[in-house]
Amino acid sequence: MQCLLLTLGVALVCGVPAMDIPQTKQDLELPKLAGTWHSMAMATNNISLMATLKAPLRVHVTSLRPTPEDNLEILLHRWENNSCVEKKVLGEKTENPKKFKINYTVANEAMLLDTDYDNFLFLCLKDTTAPIQSMMCQYLARVLVEDDEIMQGFIRAFRPLPRHLWYLLDLKQMEEPCRF
Repeated sequence: MQCLLLTLGVALVCGVPAMDIPQTKQDLELPKLAGTWHSMAMATNNISLMATLKAPLRVHVTSLRPTPEDNLEILLHRWENNSCVEKKVLGEKTENPKKFKINYTVANEAMLLDTDYDNFLFLCLKDTTAPIQSMMCQYLARVLVEDDEIMQGFIRAFRPLPRHLWYLLDLKQMEEPCRF
């Protein structure tokens, strides 16, 4: 396991049957999310989802495209077969405007946690079907420059949850082959 992986607590000993991260109360303006995004950091409650370059949710979101039907196309890159490949994931709208139904490896829900549209977006991919729900969240930025204040906000988003459940991967300190 890479030494650049920083744990926010102790190793995951057991799972949690269900979890929710508090979301902001603002209304979502989907068209404002369109465009290029850069992965700055990832957090997960299941270290196996991002521990290696080939891990199922070690992905780099590069673009979001709202559709006319209010769905959300998510473009991402990941490491497969020793090369960086682009994937398109369609997020189908749900009754909650910040949640989208997806079908991607070990995730079936995309959740928009917080955004200011111009600088950052906190996006989570979640598996809601398993008895132990797995989740991976990303701090996305419009430009590839880390903002310490936003990074602290990303970390604060997980404070309500038990600390031993979250691991943080700070991408600014890493050479990532699929990071654009």
